[in-house]
Amino acid sequence: MKFNKKSFVFKKQLGAALITSLVFMSILTVLGISAMRNNTLDVKIHNAMLDRLNAFQCSEAALRQGERFIKDATEQLDATAGGVPDQGARQVWSENNNILNNLVNENREWWTINGWGDFVLSNPDVNIGCATEAEYIVQSLGGAGDNGSGDLSFKAEAESQMNVYRISSRSEGVSSNSAVILQSTFTRQFQ
Repeated sequence: MKFNKKSFVFKKQLGAALITSLVFMSILTVLGISAMRNNTLDVKIHNAMLDRLNAFQCSEAALRQGERFIKDATEQLDATAGGVPDQGARQVWSENNNILNNLVNENREWWTINGWGDFVLSNPDVNIGCATEAEYIVQSLGGAGDNGSGDLSFKAEAESQMNVYRISSRSEGVSSNSAVILQSTFTRQFQ
């Protein structure tokens, strides 16, 4: 039996399969890198949002602690107009205190300017995993009442009326990259 040489002749490959596979692998590599980049960005966004949420929760807990400070008072809180209040004597900041009026929000200096950063209230029990203890200050805004006249404006020395307090709190997140400052208004009637 004779073999025909022409039936077993191999054609030379021109490299089309190699080029096709390289192009295909390049496309897969680009898609993989893009997916990794998106995943890394998602993780960064998630961590930033988690940090911000944690800071918000700590600051909100400090607001509640400030409200509790007012609720637990057995008599009207004393508003100091001049300097820094003595928290042990149940004093609070007054509305027209120059130190408070010169503050700049959204800045750490807001809590340390003029050396009064040591006089904010903080409670380690309200720390729920943030970098620093949540801090709050209580500021008296005076009294509000109508005295039968229908006028609900603030009055500086309103006795036996609703006393209005502004509570400001500040807290940082887990990594101290985010900070949240919250304010609420709280009323309480002292007899």
